[in-house]
Amino acid sequence: MELGRLLQNVSVKDTNADIKTDIREIKINSKIVEENDLFVCMEGVNDDGNDYIDTIEVPFVALTSKKPKNPEVKYVLVDNVRLAYAKVCQYRFLNPAKDMKIISVVGTNGKTSTAHFITSLLSFAGIKCGLIGTEGHFIDGEKVGHSLTTPDPYELNELLFKMRAKGCDVAVAEVSAHAIYLEKTGDIKADIAVLTNITQDHLDYFKDFDNYCGVKMSYFTPAHVKKAVINVDDKSGRLLLQRSEINGLPCVSYGLYNPADCFAINIREDTVGTQFVANLNDDIVDCKSSLMGEFNVYNLLAAMSVAHELGIDGETLSHAVRKVKTVKGRFSVMRNDKGTIIIDYAHTPDGLMQLLSTARTLTKSRLITVFGCGGERDSRKRKSMGEVASKYSDCIIVTSDNPRGENPEEIIREIETGITIKDTKSIVDRIEAVRFALGEMEEGDTLVIAGKGNENYLEIRGRKVPYNDFDVVERYGQLR
Repeated sequence: MELGRLLQNVSVKDTNADIKTDIREIKINSKIVEENDLFVCMEGVNDDGNDYIDTIEVPFVALTSKKPKNPEVKYVLVDNVRLAYAKVCQYRFLNPAKDMKIISVVGTNGKTSTAHFITSLLSFAGIKCGLIGTEGHFIDGEKVGHSLTTPDPYELNELLFKMRAKGCDVAVAEVSAHAIYLEKTGDIKADIAVLTNITQDHLDYFKDFDNYCGVKMSYFTPAHVKKAVINVDDKSGRLLLQRSEINGLPCVSYGLYNPADCFAINIREDTVGTQFVANLNDDIVDCKSSLMGEFNVYNLLAAMSVAHELGIDGETLSHAVRKVKTVKGRFSVMRNDKGTIIIDYAHTPDGLMQLLSTARTLTKSRLITVFGCGGERDSRKRKSMGEVASKYSDCIIVTSDNPRGENPEEIIREIETGITIKDTKSIVDRIEAVRFALGEMEEGDTLVIAGKGNENYLEIRGRKVPYNDFDVVERYGQLR
């Protein structure tokens, strides 16, 4: 594709390159640049692509925010390299988002489940969907890859291109705070964007909650979103709704405890699932689901609100909700002869609270909780996680959860500062921790294993060691 076509929506400050140059491919890794590639000089925390310009031995064009010192280098100078990268990737793949409805899901907790539920409801209604998110990338139900929650712009647009080529009408994507901050979505505008909630997470990167919250909320402007679906039971959601009304962004609110356009009443939960009545802008829908927990009522309500905005009627949604299945590793329930075992991805104080409060309602005897906290991430949440676990649990086993370069014993000690119950044990080895907890179960107990969900590794000192909570439970849990 000609350089000029790739740059047609990029604000260029200066260039010495011929805009008719036929660009072979877009690269961000200098080691794999080939002749006539566009090399994007990304500037990261620890690395700067501009430092590698002189190592490239073939003719190329640099997309950069720093004019190269070598006058022989062809360059395109821009103010914002990341945004420019996202835009050129859109045109590299022929702007694939323009021919599909784009649904974005933003939030600290519930993104993955809500995105999957939206896809399930729309697919039931006969709409062909693509899905991009934490548990992988799917086209019409077929898994086609797995990477970051929100892939980098090249992969993101390549996925959208493949979805469009295979006839998808809708693309549903989880959009992380990092993706918003790094402008990965470029000029892709969401037809509908959901805000599930904003609670403490990623403060290692964003430094404080106000910054983290501000990044997520910054996505909800007419520049990025055509219509918002907002949880007004969340404090940040209510603030966002007020701002959106001022900024002229059309909104649909949902919730259980505050006035909302879409809400649920008569929520009844038992051992086989949940029933409730949903009011979707006065379209009354009787719902019966195999999903457990109030948090899943929120996730379903968000998904139903999106589907309703896309024209799916209440009767169809009533049938579609019955078919929605939990995402593996999101409140996945198993049973043995002693009691119930729940595996969940919850790794924030709010997520753990939602998980354990729901598990508590299913527990006849003791609630045993196994969890840890990730290394080289927000250490301020460790004490809070211990406090939350203490509030709902009868027994706690603290263990490792991706310690990365940190000492796992030190992470555990920080968690223990928040634990207030006596029946507590620390076991660094996660396999041994889960096996011990399974052995501790007595009749009527519930065991919750939190933090990793369906992840298939433990990240320890730069290595990803194969590990999966489900595998350990299947091996030692004597499941029915």
